[in-house]
Amino acid sequence: MKNRQKKLGVIGGLGTDTAAQFYVATERLWHASGATSHIPLMLENTQSPFALEQSLTQAVSRVDELRDFLSCAAQNLEVGGATLVVLPCNTAHVHIDAVRSAISVPMLSITEEVAKKVKREQAHVVGILGTRVTKTAGIYDIACQKQNLIAIYPHEQDQLIIEGIIQRTLSWKNNTEDTSLLMGVIDRVKKAGADTVVLACTDLQLSMPPRPVDRVFDSMKILAEASVNELMTQ
Repeated sequence: MKNRQKKLGVIGGLGTDTAAQFYVATERLWHASGATSHIPLMLENTQSPFALEQSLTQAVSRVDELRDFLSCAAQNLEVGGATLVVLPCNTAHVHIDAVRSAISVPMLSITEEVAKKVKREQAHVVGILGTRVTKTAGIYDIACQKQNLIAIYPHEQDQLIIEGIIQRTLSWKNNTEDTSLLMGVIDRVKKAGADTVVLACTDLQLSMPPRPVDRVFDSMKILAEASVNELMTQ
């Protein structure tokens, strides 16, 4: 690794707006660190069909179809010179073990980085807002357990609201009404016992209000921070 120029490889396409926001976030963090040039970054969009991406917000039946697309994108990034790979999509992390085994360079986990971040912020019970695949696969349950945190989820009606917001965002149809709906779910999850809420779908941050919301953490921003910190140590 010491003999290679450091470079961040981003698997994109699973939410185009999110991939673009992730690029901007890492660029800003890189400059804020005192760097005198642009962040060394490359982006590889997965070639997964739009219909597959939409289906993953509500069903687990097709999730296995995504594995090869992710592995191929990661391999292309490594061939292109990436020394660190990241995937700014929570749902796709059901395949992180397979993608990690497909490449020889390090790959950060968004669920692991989020759990470590909220633990540092004194979280105890974490409300997870994400797709049905994220919830059913239990990827946050595993990450939270490692940090001695409890993960809870919205009730079914609110889960459907979250899935609708994500689907509209993927189709570039989200609006201010979705911001109101999302804030309602956040309030109800907090009332159900969560002292901290995680936007465990990187598309949800696009429906948040511009003002910061207390004890609500954006998984995309956390991954961006972890990515820049890790890249700087290479």
